[in-house]
Amino acid sequence: MNLARWTSLFMSTVGLGIAAALAVGTVVFLINPEVSPEQMGAEGIGYNALQTVIVGSLLGAFSHMGFFAYLTVNYFAQGIFRNKWIWLYAQVFLIIVVSVYAAVLRTPVGESFLPYALLPTLVVLGALLVSRIKVQQTNRASFVPTMFFMTAVTLLESVPALRQYNAYGTAMMVLPLFVCNAWQILRLHKIVGPSAKQEPAGRAS
Repeated sequence: MNLARWTSLFMSTVGLGIAAALAVGTVVFLINPEVSPEQMGAEGIGYNALQTVIVGSLLGAFSHMGFFAYLTVNYFAQGIFRNKWIWLYAQVFLIIVVSVYAAVLRTPVGESFLPYALLPTLVVLGALLVSRIKVQQTNRASFVPTMFFMTAVTLLESVPALRQYNAYGTAMMVLPLFVCNAWQILRLHKIVGPSAKQEPAGRAS
């Protein structure tokens, strides 16, 4: 990956983060009964939109950092585990652990964690869709790495929001991160070139 491609991926990810944050922020604004356009006024709406743009750009940059951190971990893991199946099974195990952790983390003390399992369940379902698209674009070996990135990495990046017990705040962080992560993982094989399709099982491309 050369500098031009890296810059293009970074800028497009940040832009997508802003767009996703604005979309989520608009929906939250419309369904939130505690606020109304009349109460906020034009100045309040403009200030809120500016804040949302800033948050979206930061989430896009954060997602980009997480993406390259994952690629680095994936690269070293493949060097450490000479048997490709060990790292593959490790990713499946981590998907399960992080998904359960995300549900437990949001559960107030003394309550059942089952209702709070909705978010990680939705993330897993979304990750399945992204992974299916990735397989169609590359090969079957990309399924588990894509699932791991879209599930475990997205949920770990969202931990600050998960600790807030706030549905609006959680949506504002998780959805843009998911969209940005999906964009990057689906762009990866196009950026690194056609040789990515010949990668052995367990690689992220």
